[in-house]
Amino acid sequence: MDNIRQLGLTPHLTSASPKVKREIASTPNDAVQLGSDNAVPEGVHKKWLFMNFIAADCNLKKYQEANIDNQELVGSDANTHIIAMIDVGPGANPLGGTWTGCRTFYVTQDNVPNKVNSPVVADHGNKVDMSDPATLTKFIVDSMAKFPSDYVALVLNDHGGGFTGALADDTDGGFMSTPQLRQALADAEKITGKKIDIIGYDACLMAEAEVAHELKDNANILLASEESELGPGWTYSGMLNKAPGMTEAIGRLQEALEQRISVSPVDFAKIVVAQNEVNQRYIPTFSATDLTKIDTLTKTVDEFAKAIIASEEKSAIKTAMTKGDKYGSGYTPYKYLRDLHNLADNVGNAVQDVAVKEAAKNVKKAFKEAIIANEHSYKYPNSEGLTIFAPTTSGSGVGYKYGDLAFAKETQWDEALVSIGKTPTGSTYLNEDMGEMYATPPEVPEFWPDGSPRKPQA
Repeated sequence: MDNIRQLGLTPHLTSASPKVKREIASTPNDAVQLGSDNAVPEGVHKKWLFMNFIAADCNLKKYQEANIDNQELVGSDANTHIIAMIDVGPGANPLGGTWTGCRTFYVTQDNVPNKVNSPVVADHGNKVDMSDPATLTKFIVDSMAKFPSDYVALVLNDHGGGFTGALADDTDGGFMSTPQLRQALADAEKITGKKIDIIGYDACLMAEAEVAHELKDNANILLASEESELGPGWTYSGMLNKAPGMTEAIGRLQEALEQRISVSPVDFAKIVVAQNEVNQRYIPTFSATDLTKIDTLTKTVDEFAKAIIASEEKSAIKTAMTKGDKYGSGYTPYKYLRDLHNLADNVGNAVQDVAVKEAAKNVKKAFKEAIIANEHSYKYPNSEGLTIFAPTTSGSGVGYKYGDLAFAKETQWDEALVSIGKTPTGSTYLNEDMGEMYATPPEVPEFWPDGSPRKPQA
């Protein structure tokens, strides 16, 4: 598939290829209709504020809107504010309804399927760029001001491309880079004085060490998937209502007492992972990462990189790095995301170099301490919670604006990748595109993991 792209042709997913976040064949039975204007409980302090930032001005909008409908099965309660800002763009709404543009909803309980009846908090019009960090900052600040809480969760819902960025806006913008997301969170924290407790990605490939490192100072827990998400993404009703496995009797009692989300951030993160474990058809990998432990993990990766650079066993290291689970539907650069724990394990077992072996061991130890919870389907047996970008063909440079990442600035990982890329492989066959070794990687990937085109940043 990548050979086709190198010839300047547009790749297409074959009938056997997975259709990722979130292009699937099925559609809701009826059109989802958005919006009625009712009173909302502004100023009421609750235990949780659950914020959804949904960039739906792209090819995923019909599934994005359905996420709000799913959340209405539970809705806000005495413990929880649930807010959803969604931009469907200026065009026709594929799920029905008469409105266009961007609105913020206060999500309330409603059992009517495929129809969103939640009250509208604000109508933002047709000129909203959801890929602009300032838009996200304002949403966070406004939501915290109107709906105060002890704990705050923010879920970013759209395309994802690992360290290369997320949140597409096809009409009014481009996409948001990972450093831009960090800046959006930092700016919001300066204004509110409050750090995000949980940041979640209902998006592809965002459980990555580089992403976790970028967000470590502005959030406490990261929820995301190593692999692309399929189908409708997260099943919000289960995670907002009760932990999987809880009896219906206890669930009904909690609902009667209006105590659906009364747990700590760590416990809630575990609930989300457990919920996605029973949703592996659409989300085959999912993890919760303690961002307060990422500094230690990053330092061990830096020492690992230095040991690789100094090693005389680069050919063995290079071969070992290509093993493990594959992500990203074969598209570049996503196919070069590797589970970090599995990579360190494979490299450590492939060499005699004592320094490399010890550094790999330290990475695995710090990795396990950072992962709160992890789940994966049988198709991804080596997925332990976080990937890392690890191409073996980067002799001419890593590309993709990797050097803009805090992770790249604070480690020698990209230097290690260049040293590996320049190393001849000898007679060992690598399942990599060797021709890419001599190409200069672009600044922005050409496609999202579902094969849809990526616009440049606005």
